[in-house]
Amino acid sequence: MPRDLAGNLVLLIDNLLMAGLFFFPAGVTWAVHRRGWPVGLLMVLALAGVLILRFDYATGSSLAFAFGGVGLVLWHYGKRPIRLETFFAGAVAVFLLGGAGLQLAFAARAGLSPIDVAQELLNQISLTFDVVLKQMTQQGGVEQFGELKTLQTNKWYWVWLVFHLSPSLLVVMASLLVMVNLLLVRNLLPATVGLEFNRWRAPDIAIWAVVVPGLGLTPYFILEMTGGDPRQLQQLYYFSLNVLIIGLLPFLGQGLAVMSYFFKKWRLPRLLRALTYFMTLTQFLITAMVAVLGLAEFWTDLRGRSMAPKEDPGE
Repeated sequence: MPRDLAGNLVLLIDNLLMAGLFFFPAGVTWAVHRRGWPVGLLMVLALAGVLILRFDYATGSSLAFAFGGVGLVLWHYGKRPIRLETFFAGAVAVFLLGGAGLQLAFAARAGLSPIDVAQELLNQISLTFDVVLKQMTQQGGVEQFGELKTLQTNKWYWVWLVFHLSPSLLVVMASLLVMVNLLLVRNLLPATVGLEFNRWRAPDIAIWAVVVPGLGLTPYFILEMTGGDPRQLQQLYYFSLNVLIIGLLPFLGQGLAVMSYFFKKWRLPRLLRALTYFMTLTQFLITAMVAVLGLAEFWTDLRGRSMAPKEDPGE
């Protein structure tokens, strides 16, 4: 088999595997619902075996625990009268514990220091950047050559940015994973059957997770605008930016709830709704705009205004 063809085949298998992983929690929840706990656990163990063969013991077992654990948690706590945000946060925490927590535990057991782990993460981000850039180069035309060249020139700017934002990006990825799988299996979970997501609002206290880190970013921008050296505040800047991104997640949920409310009010077809949600959760710019929509509704109460009875101009 030619080397290029073999490499493309391996890449295709990896992409299919990762795509399957994204929906694996819903499969586990469905299996437990139909066949009981033993079948769900067997699915997780089988996934661990496949991932260990593809990667290594530490990576394979931690990923299997993360993705499989979310499926088991969705079913276990989906049978209880629990607040939606608590249910959601618990599933996200399980994913982070498996995906990141176990990896750190294996690294510590192997004698790796936090600096070693950070260096390995940086190397992985750099390698991923090179792979993505190579794919874009192969698929892009001549008109994209200049943009790709600019990306290559500024490689380390983007690598360091992703590295510094990796905590919040991991939480965002985990949240999107749980959100999608929760929507897929909501009709199987007694706690969410009949739940009107379009009525959900972020808790009032969540606004402080946006306001406080927003204030933490202010000194950095002031120094930058006044000609000072903002590099001395980089640690505060990246810490505040990570907290701000995580703090916007409840308002992303509220933005999606606003969309759901108006989709239902306007009687949009289900297929069109599903495609819109898919675009929202897979396109970063649209996702950010929906989070801003949810944040705006915190003050404007879009749904409340829509439900309020209209005044009769003749009165």
